[in-house]
Amino acid sequence: MTIFTKKTPVIIRIVLTLILTILTLIPLAATFFVLTYGDGPHIGIVFSFILCWGVGFYLLRITLWNSVGREVLNLEAKKISYMADYRLFKDGRQEISTTDLETEIIFEDEPNNPVGRLRLKNNTDVIETVIRAKIAELEELKKEIKTRYNNV
Repeated sequence: MTIFTKKTPVIIRIVLTLILTILTLIPLAATFFVLTYGDGPHIGIVFSFILCWGVGFYLLRITLWNSVGREVLNLEAKKISYMADYRLFKDGRQEISTTDLETEIIFEDEPNNPVGRLRLKNNTDVIETVIRAKIAELEELKKEIKTRYNNV
């Protein structure tokens, strides 16, 4: 079962991609200018790569999540696995046993748009989805989970 993110507006994704491109090119340009016109290699070059590419990596994850992000729930025989999928990255892997499993919908207050998130819990573990989905879609997921694992 998969819950997809609502894609952000194109202009926001374009701005994020432009910032990501600039962050990638800054250390390369700085290295070129320092090696061409400066005194040779310098420790500042390493720091510029670490800083810019570190921030760029985080921004890449945000951009991918806003473009192609989804949450995947794998319903297995005795457990449910959860994973946030960014297409290039997979994150937030969690598993929960299906014994004494409870499913509930967390309602989010959004005017004129009934949305919520899904919460799966048993005696020891809790998994909450991050993406807000329509209540009808969540009710369908909840019904499928209850049917599959014979929960009332």
